[in-house]
Amino acid sequence: MIKKIFLGLLVIVVLLVAGGYFYVNHIRQAALPDFSADIHLPGLKAPVEVYRDSLGVPHIIARNEHDLYMATGYLEAQDRMWQMDLVRRVAQGRLSEIFGDKAIEADKLLRKLRIPQTSERWWNNMDDSMRNRLQWYADGVNAYLHERGDDLPMEFRILSYTPEPWKPQHSVNLVGYMSWMLETGYKTEAMATLVNQRLGADYLKDFLPDWDANKVLVYRNIPQAVKPDTVLLQAVALIRQVAPELSNGSNNWAVAGKKSVTGKPIFSNDMHLHLGLPGIWWRAHQMIPGKLNVTGVLLPGSPFVVAGHNEHIAWGMTNVMLDGADFYAETIDTVKHRYKLNGQWKPLKVIKETIRVKGRDKPLIVPMYYTHRGPVITRLGQVDVTPVSMRWIGNGEDHAIEALYGFDTAENWEEFRQAARGFMAVSQNIAYVDTEGNIGIQCTGHVPVRKAAGYLFYPGDTTAYDWQGFVPFEKLPYEYNPERGYISSANNKTFADSLYVTEWYDLPYRIIRIRQMLESKEKLSTEDFRRMLYDHKSVRAARFLPLMRKVLKPGNFEKGDARKAASVLAAWDGDYRRDAQAPLLFEETLRQFIRNLAADELGKDLFPAFFASFLMHKYLTDNVFRDTSSVWIDNRNTADKETFSGLLRQSFREAIDSLKSRYGTWDKTWGSVHIYHLEHPLGKVKLLDRIFGLNADFPAPGGVNTVNPFSFSLAHPYMADFGASEKHIFNTADWDASYSVLPAGESGLPASPHYLDQARAYVAGKVFPDIFSLSLIKSKARYHMRLLPGK
Repeated sequence: MIKKIFLGLLVIVVLLVAGGYFYVNHIRQAALPDFSADIHLPGLKAPVEVYRDSLGVPHIIARNEHDLYMATGYLEAQDRMWQMDLVRRVAQGRLSEIFGDKAIEADKLLRKLRIPQTSERWWNNMDDSMRNRLQWYADGVNAYLHERGDDLPMEFRILSYTPEPWKPQHSVNLVGYMSWMLETGYKTEAMATLVNQRLGADYLKDFLPDWDANKVLVYRNIPQAVKPDTVLLQAVALIRQVAPELSNGSNNWAVAGKKSVTGKPIFSNDMHLHLGLPGIWWRAHQMIPGKLNVTGVLLPGSPFVVAGHNEHIAWGMTNVMLDGADFYAETIDTVKHRYKLNGQWKPLKVIKETIRVKGRDKPLIVPMYYTHRGPVITRLGQVDVTPVSMRWIGNGEDHAIEALYGFDTAENWEEFRQAARGFMAVSQNIAYVDTEGNIGIQCTGHVPVRKAAGYLFYPGDTTAYDWQGFVPFEKLPYEYNPERGYISSANNKTFADSLYVTEWYDLPYRIIRIRQMLESKEKLSTEDFRRMLYDHKSVRAARFLPLMRKVLKPGNFEKGDARKAASVLAAWDGDYRRDAQAPLLFEETLRQFIRNLAADELGKDLFPAFFASFLMHKYLTDNVFRDTSSVWIDNRNTADKETFSGLLRQSFREAIDSLKSRYGTWDKTWGSVHIYHLEHPLGKVKLLDRIFGLNADFPAPGGVNTVNPFSFSLAHPYMADFGASEKHIFNTADWDASYSVLPAGESGLPASPHYLDQARAYVAGKVFPDIFSLSLIKSKARYHMRLLPGK
């Protein structure tokens, strides 16, 4: 009897395990498309041929624009529907509906931006032909949603919701989303303002970048103490967790025919953004024979190629790092809802927003307050928070959607520049080449005309610091066919000092290295460009190492780990190879040096945000290595006066101790601890990651300041989750001899073979052929789908 009971229980357990396995696998496999099936799409006018290559990248061949953009919407949704819906929710401020209470503050901030309302204005200003294209795209997305019914990607099932139909205005929302995510923002300028107030001008001087010492161009006071809103900072952090951050960096460069082995221009672009799953970009090739032929990367949720090439031109972007938002410390009467301006009280505009929250029966009704400049982004009525309003270019005029279509169809420099005028809310350095042999680069965006530099909060009780308009497009810098035979940019300083654009350019380490490589040979090939894209030599290390070698001589230490480690560092050539030990010693020493440099001045309330930033500690360290008598060196908490040499030696010893504590030894190789970390938004839940295989890790070369970047936060060493979101090499002599790679894969579905199939090649320094001619596309296709007019 006992044996029968035991066997019965065993059978039940086996059935439960098997049932659980099949259920999980069913969810995981949900919505996986058959790329070789014929699909009937109601509303389609004529058949559309779709050839996908071995990476799952679609080449879409349609007979008219209606069918092309409808097919694009359908195919994007096949690969990236949940990502599209997530970004849509970020732009609308509707994260709480799927994530619950933890997203409420993020939604409050996003609602204040009024992205959908601004998009509606942009939509109304478009001509009918552009609105039609966006509508056709939306029709394709909705055809997919109708076809799938409840059989949707697993994220919808896990979070228990169904996506709403796609509207064409949702695609327009992406411009506001991009503009906001490219903004350096409240956190950076709040930090600079607080340093100025707490510590004074001498400390602020070294906290800001020294552009007099970093002259590498792309084109050759508040009356009250500011108290930051920590809840707002937490809201910003949550948005960064669920949506791709767009503001970290980028490279582009091109050579003219006289510096090319082909005699025609060669072009490269890699936009440095958040590295997560799914990836930010979706690759596609769109073709209407005789009318349109364009390939490149699209932002899921949009029908147009953002960076790529057509039959005539190629283009790609880097962030100008424009300071496109200013912040004003306001004097506000919270009882009467008014603010002081030029000696008078003005009424605040009040808009009530309804925020629905998962798990709550009733929605929240939240009042939002606005001055004449824009939203009050901090909480009102809090004695420990300074009310701060924001003026932001994302609420102004923009024609970026039209600009993208203009790039996709442009045939020459004049048409390209005409399209570039539309980039207003998003500021980019857009590099250009064409098949006629021309190269160029154009700065775009609405650059505010200001009375004073905007890196500190302005006093809000006066109109003296309101914007005075924008720099006309005709006065934005550009280069066309420069005599040197190449153009390049890497988020370095754009303008000379005659105009304030931003304080927050990246330091010129990458651009110096790029130009070294461009000038190292008389003529370059696509293989030279590939090596450049994957270069790991650090100009920052080359700048810091001579002083470090002097202070950290092996003979300065007693025999043991410190002397051995100093010898390793002294012999290093500055190359962030995976098999090298020195990069880890260098980075950990600087990490401890930054902590020793700033923790005493900034205190427990400010230092964590400073330590987690990507730019601010780079500026400070760069300045201190240049001026070793900086006021930041002395520890305010000790009676002794610290010196640069003493602080660096202390940091070096602490680095060795820290590495031994964390890894068991100080001499680990860079690649053993520097990890390329790809994380899905739901992958933070470890059980979901284990069950569905959401995340992935790979040993990585490179670093924060190398041309091939794998960037990490000092607060979370050495998990790299920022870097090149795509890599392209375009050969104008033969478009079929072009190359590209994505950091993960084409698909956003974890069960797809194309979810991660490019990641190993990407981290290993490889690229894939990016073919363009129809005959080659057909011969190399792995899948062939036909989209047919609906029954």
